Amino acid sequence: MSHSRAMRTVFMFGALALPPASAAQVVFTTDAGAYNAYVWRGVTLTNQVVLQPDAYLTIPAGSGSAVVGFWGNIDAGQYDDPVNDLSEGGGTSSLNATELNIWAEYSHGLAPRLSGTIGSLLYLFPNESGLTNDANRTLEIYGKLQLAAPLSPKLAAWYDVDKVKGLYLEGSVSQPIGGIPGFPVTLGALAGFSGGQGLNSADPTEVANFAGNTLTHVDLAATGALSLGPITVSPTIHFLIVNDDFTRITKPGVSKDAKAWAGLSLSWSQTLTGSTRTAE
Repeated sequence: MSHSRAMRTVFMFGALALPPASAAQVVFTTDAGAYNAYVWRGVTLTNQVVLQPDAYLTIPAGSGSAVVGFWGNIDAGQYDDPVNDLSEGGGTSSLNATELNIWAEYSHGLAPRLSGTIGSLLYLFPNESGLTNDANRTLEIYGKLQLAAPLSPKLAAWYDVDKVKGLYLEGSVSQPIGGIPGFPVTLGALAGFSGGQGLNSADPTEVANFAGNTLTHVDLAATGALSLGPITVSPTIHFLIVNDDFTRITKPGVSKDAKAWAGLSLSWSQTLTGSTRTAE
């Protein structure tokens, strides 16, 4: 089962900002990422190069904002080596679209320094091998709270209402640091917990995202941002300390207590309509 970078392609800790009070604009954003693996909630779904396109539309809604979008994962090669390759799509072909996520959310200020988000996320797997629609297609609803304070603390919860029927929780902090002028870097730390998405001991054949219901992983990350005209280039690197039997797997038959992944994304935004207004 896989989760959207929604979000947002690069796993940017603390990325959820307070809804902007200064602009009533419709904004279209698109991303394109390339990574040396697809790691979702600490679980390695593909351990070779993947491409991850993303596009979403941000729309003013009252004093908050609504976002609708899609995200995809593409296995860049035909990853069918049974000894070395993990492939979300079963390794059937190169440039194989293994997953599509469709999502929608609404964000609103709840207090002077607190924002909240609610949303839903549909997982689709358009393959006949690996993760497939028949067995794995599912739907999650989620909520997030973020405080505009030092370290930007954030809590998030996803509940699978279809196939897994369990809860997944994350707590994270992030901190921008000084560095090369024009190249800000954000350091982040995230802990994930399974609260019902582990294996069902009464029915081990039931779809599960993790082996158990416990701390799944800790993710330490550094993400940069370089503006090149209208495009933002964001290199990222993640080091994971893993604690679940599913998150420990790095390739067929191999498990480790730590692993890493890295990559690069390009992002472009365009204001489609609306005008700037004075914040109330």
